[in-house]
Amino acid sequence: MGALTVWRKEAGSFSPEVVNLLQTFATQSVLAIQNARLFREIQEKGRQLELASKYKSQFLASMSHELRTPMNAVLGYTRMLLMNVYGELPEKVRDVHGRIDKSGRHLLGLINDVLDFSKIEAGQLTLAINPYSIRDVIQAVVAGTQSLAAEKNLSLKVTVPSDLPPVLGDERRITQVLLNLVGNAIKFTDSGEVRVEVKSADGSFVVSVSDTGPGIAETDQENIFEECRQAQSSTTQKKGGTGLGLAIAKRIVELHGGKIWVESEVGKGSKFTFTLPIK
Repeated sequence: MGALTVWRKEAGSFSPEVVNLLQTFATQSVLAIQNARLFREIQEKGRQLELASKYKSQFLASMSHELRTPMNAVLGYTRMLLMNVYGELPEKVRDVHGRIDKSGRHLLGLINDVLDFSKIEAGQLTLAINPYSIRDVIQAVVAGTQSLAAEKNLSLKVTVPSDLPPVLGDERRITQVLLNLVGNAIKFTDSGEVRVEVKSADGSFVVSVSDTGPGIAETDQENIFEECRQAQSSTTQKKGGTGLGLAIAKRIVELHGGKIWVESEVGKGSKFTFTLPIK
């Protein structure tokens, strides 16, 4: 609330022009005051939302950690049973334990995704920067996904020059990015091949993972790197997932000073590419 007072040095009334001008000025003053009040309220709500988002991320990070610990224990005991540590298992029981192990590892992967993204949102994800071989990383990723490709009769091909220099970065996190890209390529490709290629250019490595899968519509290519966003297709919905893998990969690559993008055409496969500064 406010007041506007105007007076004259001489007795008499103000002219209609002056009255109209003052009324207009008063009206505009009210609008300015209301806008300033609304702006302060928006700022305060913004601070409250930012704080709530931070607490949410911290809560998710904490809960994901608490979930991961017992899940690892379940998987450990299941693996010991499958290895006959407690005696020979009947074939039917072994089959059930195998399914438990597979489902448990899938669940652990989902928990890890939530944990990593929560850490990123809370600003708690840090990189362990050390020199490493990108060639060794790719060989490890291929070795870990070869059996998945073999199950679907897919050809998993690798093209990596032998004279690549070492790169500075977080080897474990870059392995995580590649596992996600190669794993997605295998998951969504039903026939053909998945190819991993590396080359160096302008002080950076250029790493690409291409497949002969269903491809991604142009409308979906802009948002698949956002959290909890996936390509809107029946294939994607059938394959499942959290929609966090590519968002996490994007954040990790950007933390290394690189960038990631996709080139795809429906029915002709996809090619995910990211860059990594060598230093």
